[in-house]
Amino acid sequence: MTSAFWCGEPALAAGGDAANGKAIYQTKCVTCHGPQGKGDGPLGKKLKPPAGDFSSPESKKKSPEELRRIIENGVPKTSMVAWKSQLSAQEIDDVLAYVESLRK
Repeated sequence: MTSAFWCGEPALAAGGDAANGKAIYQTKCVTCHGPQGKGDGPLGKKLKPPAGDFSSPESKKKSPEELRRIIENGVPKTSMVAWKSQLSAQEIDDVLAYVESLRK
């Protein structure tokens, strides 16, 4: 892969389109993370551990690069699946841009 992230340089959400990311988020992520990214989707609070809340202090400490890794690779021993085989690199950039907008 030739993105800046894979070359060891930071990958910026600025390359993503938050509006497109919102559309993807609403079809792929809202069930767990909820419409505002608070982890309160219909399945989010029932999960063990619960779905991440993007507005939480813990989430806000995560860098864009860490969030990208989570979106791409999922989180072991949680319900967060890896999206890298289902979303293109651009779609991941877009979702990341939207998730970052929810963290503000």
